[in-house]
Amino acid sequence: MKFTEIIFILLVIAVLLGLTAIRYRKQISGIIGFARMLKEAKKGAIQSWDEREPAWAGVQLVHCAKCGVWVPESKAMKLRDGNSYCSDCRSI
Repeated sequence: MKFTEIIFILLVIAVLLGLTAIRYRKQISGIIGFARMLKEAKKGAIQSWDEREPAWAGVQLVHCAKCGVWVPESKAMKLRDGNSYCSDCRSI
């Protein structure tokens, strides 16, 4: 193939791509906008995840007097003697 034939083929391909882009410009811009929206949503989710305080940060733990396990204070059983017990030691 000659150089001029290659240039002509590339020119025809460029014209076809240009006409296709003109014909589907609304769909193309919609796809680009959707991709940007997803990128921003991902960026925002990552930032909010990093800034968020862990759920366990405010939980008070108590030490089981019988087996020595640390349990959340809300799940521990506190008896009259002042000791806290875990759920496994309640029945013993």
